[in-house]
Amino acid sequence: MSIRITRVESGSIAEELGIQVGDELISMNGEAVHDELDVKFHMPCELLEIELMMQGASTDGTRQYTAIEIEKEHEEEAGFIVEPMKMNACGNDCVFCFVDQNPEGLRKALYFRDGDYRFSHLYGNYNTMTNVGPTSLERIVRQRLMPQYVSVHSTVLEVRERLMRLRKDDRIMDKLRYLAENDIWMHCQIVLCPGINDGDGLKKTIEDIYSLGLAVQTMAIVPVGLTSHREGLSDLRKIDKTYATNMIDMVFELQKKFREERGMNWLYLSDEFFLVAEMEPPSEEWYDGYPQLENGVGMVRDFIEETRKEVEALKQTKALTHSRRLTLATATLASGFMARNIVPILRSIPNLEVDLEIVLNRLYGPDVTVTGLLSGGSFQQHFQDKPATDLLLLPPNVLNEDDIFLDDETPLGLRRKLGDRPMAIFHGSWEEVLHYLEHPEAETFDTKKMKLPVLT
Repeated sequence: MSIRITRVESGSIAEELGIQVGDELISMNGEAVHDELDVKFHMPCELLEIELMMQGASTDGTRQYTAIEIEKEHEEEAGFIVEPMKMNACGNDCVFCFVDQNPEGLRKALYFRDGDYRFSHLYGNYNTMTNVGPTSLERIVRQRLMPQYVSVHSTVLEVRERLMRLRKDDRIMDKLRYLAENDIWMHCQIVLCPGINDGDGLKKTIEDIYSLGLAVQTMAIVPVGLTSHREGLSDLRKIDKTYATNMIDMVFELQKKFREERGMNWLYLSDEFFLVAEMEPPSEEWYDGYPQLENGVGMVRDFIEETRKEVEALKQTKALTHSRRLTLATATLASGFMARNIVPILRSIPNLEVDLEIVLNRLYGPDVTVTGLLSGGSFQQHFQDKPATDLLLLPPNVLNEDDIFLDDETPLGLRRKLGDRPMAIFHGSWEEVLHYLEHPEAETFDTKKMKLPVLT
């Protein structure tokens, strides 16, 4: 087992020792290395022993085994970078898996079922722990790979077998108990499928996870996401207003106990429950510092409060000297709170007119109502016959890390298809929005966003 060195820093210890790109790293401090996390774990030391297969190290120019001792400061890096990790696939076949609900013709990555505890530690990806065995559990503990983000879904075996199509008991509680007993911090979630893992089974799951103690720092409940592309898949139903309201009531009751015992709610509902129930999201205090913000827990409340604070400050220092019209694009689910909260706050800015446009999902179907799954084609179809305003502002979560939409449309491509109208992706700063509206002639282009102005 070895991993390839892909970069050697100029002037580093590795360069001085003749280590090159393409050399194969075999071990560090007498232990085999499997990925960049192993390298990161072994690097902090004053005497680093490494074994490599080095290029051109032998007289005939072939690779040769080489052992090197490196003396350095404890936190000093040796100066080599290894190949990135390849993500392990999920070991389940969950009936609600979103990958199975993708339409045909999307990029390959969208059909990959990810489930890797290493990426959970690095990036907060949720994984089920189904394919995590004793060796991996021991590694998590030894290398302190935390926090871990765990999709529990249910601790009731019969429910897990139906929900996740398990072929055998994956002993989820034994795994989580082992991590908890070794002080590995975790955040857990339940993807809630009405009629399957709710009711008494849900209450038992919550009780089981809560019993693991403080190592499980939070638990979130998120509703199942269903698209229009479910031909041949299990019959599932989404939450409705009554269901969401009842779930909110149940969780509020449980939180009274948790707050009394731990000083925090511990259990949280994702924003979708409150949006579907047509209820205002709870106060900031309810979210206890937003520990599950990236899981859609508290994003609405955080956005409202941040917008209110920034706009109030801007009205004291910034002004629009001429009337300007701003168009906000959103999806169906977010339209209610946007209309009730965000639009009135923005309209309080003198000389600013604000329109709200609700964009239907043309890729996954109208039943998918969240902004993050709106495609470039969805925006194109909605706005192509509408007149341009001073600025069309798209939601921040519609682009991936490569700055493209789900359907591989680019921001520049969308802008051109919409007649090069003023358009931007909102990234959190209303001050930049006002600056653009006040000085549209000074528009700057960000090449990373492919000449789409990005207001950050």
